Amino acid sequence: MAIGRSLTSFAAAALAVVAATSAFTTVADARYSAPRGCTGKREYEVTLWLKWSGSTHPRSYPDGGNFSPPTVAAHASRYQMWAPGSFASEGIKSVAETGNPAPLREELTTYQSAGHVSSWAGTDAPTESGVEEVILKVTADADTGATYVSGATMLFPSPDWFTGFYDVPVCRRGRWVSKTGGSLTFWDSGTDSGETHEAEDAATVPPTTIFSIQNGDFPAFNTPVGWYSVRAM
Repeated sequence: MAIGRSLTSFAAAALAVVAATSAFTTVADARYSAPRGCTGKREYEVTLWLKWSGSTHPRSYPDGGNFSPPTVAAHASRYQMWAPGSFASEGIKSVAETGNPAPLREELTTYQSAGHVSSWAGTDAPTESGVEEVILKVTADADTGATYVSGATMLFPSPDWFTGFYDVPVCRRGRWVSKTGGSLTFWDSGTDSGETHEAEDAATVPPTTIFSIQNGDFPAFNTPVGWYSVRAM
């Protein structure tokens, strides 16, 4: 009888654990797909104030330096455009090495079809100089979890250097963010080992992860290349 009671108690405890685990998983999944408190869609205006010139970077700015066509996207945490410590996708590699945004935009379209990207936007042409204001609009969607905004653009010419921002949340503490922003700094995609703006191609084999080159040395000299803002419409 003691053994029977023990088995019965064990079974009941096991069922309780399973039930608790199932409840936790359900809540976690719900939070993952739709941040609590933020509902529906919200349009955001993304502004890039690009400031890269002989005045801002007198010891490193290359003649005629400019930016490739910028691309921004609103996406869920299930998609990551780029992040330090991660390997560059083919899309980010293309942007960083050549300035061509087509592979990145094809990538975004694919993830949009899968429900991981709610919208993306980009310019058709590179900037005319290193000093320019670029405005793009994207729509976040809380119902699919697409409450993060990322963007990228190449510093041209360069081996594989780019600037941008990643995984900026527009839903915080259950509310849509009205405005956020930050500095645009130098990043290396980890795919080319060139050390100067006009260095010959030198593929990094194997590639390294994306890392910051925003420091006191060439090419940043502790100065950002601009700022960005993400503002609710």
